[in-house]
Amino acid sequence: MASTRREFLNRVITAGTAVLAAYFVYPVLRFLSPPAVALGQVGRVLVTTTSEMKLNSAKFFKFLDRPAVLVRLPDGSYKSLSAKCTHMGCTVQFESSKDFFLCECHGSEFNMNGDVLRGPASLPLQEYLVSVSGDKIYVSVGNQVA
Repeated sequence: MASTRREFLNRVITAGTAVLAAYFVYPVLRFLSPPAVALGQVGRVLVTTTSEMKLNSAKFFKFLDRPAVLVRLPDGSYKSLSAKCTHMGCTVQFESSKDFFLCECHGSEFNMNGDVLRGPASLPLQEYLVSVSGDKIYVSVGNQVA
């Protein structure tokens, strides 16, 4: 049974409308559905060992699809920060020769404590808790430092 031009066009328009509807509905459903793992349920993440972290060094790692960085400060203490620039969300890079983080997207600079040295970013990098157990360094992703 041959279909008419009108039936064919109706099917094409219906299929196109269905694709467009899915294109707009899918992001809304993703926004409304909760994440697979809530931040508060994760506990802590093993990042590295103390022997791998030299003074004034940084180790980037990822958790829950978010970039983060562990820093060993000049006094030997550790600090963990979000590696997302607070200006537009680009990932910052560590400039080891100058001991600061640089956002190459728009030029923001942050010191090793996450504080803003130069804008356009106006907020510091988000900080996470660090714990050392033996030779292992853990970062708490459930309890964030304000």
